Amino acid sequence: MKVEFLIDAFDDIWKLILRLLLAVFCGYIIGMERKARSKEAGVRTHAIVCFASALMMLLSKYAFIDMPGGQNDAGRIAAQIVTGVGFLGAGMIFYRRDILQGLTTAAGVWATAGIGMAIGAGMVITGTVASVIILFIQIGMHTHISKKASNPNIRVAMKAVLRIDDIKNIEEFKSIFGVNDFLKCRTFTATGESTPRVELEFLTRKIFSIEKIYEITLANPYIVSLETTEE
Repeated sequence: MKVEFLIDAFDDIWKLILRLLLAVFCGYIIGMERKARSKEAGVRTHAIVCFASALMMLLSKYAFIDMPGGQNDAGRIAAQIVTGVGFLGAGMIFYRRDILQGLTTAAGVWATAGIGMAIGAGMVITGTVASVIILFIQIGMHTHISKKASNPNIRVAMKAVLRIDDIKNIEEFKSIFGVNDFLKCRTFTATGESTPRVELEFLTRKIFSIEKIYEITLANPYIVSLETTEE
């Protein structure tokens, strides 16, 4: 029986290896999109998460197959993957200059783990299609939002944090973005600072690339942070 089991395992090993390689590839292409946007988790992180999830699913399904009566709980290890990756994703969500960032990247890593689990479980087509869907969400929808911004009838939502050194800065800021009024306005004082800050949310018909946002922030020291609210 043991010899037969080893032979059967050897016959199937290449199928299992192909699943692992496919998981690495799916994680790689998702990570490439995140790297292109200079996000916290890039190619290696997504590839490793997808690979490790697939590997643990293989362990969950096949590592205990030789137990008496073939008794094993295939869902036990799989359940821990979801929890573990949740903690990993939580580490990517943080405040930078009083702005919450990393939510989309954390969700993407969590979804990538799910893709690895699907491929490891043998649902190869499902995992591959899920990878395409994730790429559509991260690339296609972002492109769609950018195209919408070029429509003069559609405005882009943005958020900014400013230092209130001079009231003229607010007027200058309005002029840069073509804003008359703000959707939300919150004044606060950052820890260790005496100069108050103001957090603004507004709509603009102008189009701003990441490079342009960086240039505006660099040229205007009173702007602490500036970003579009659509990730």
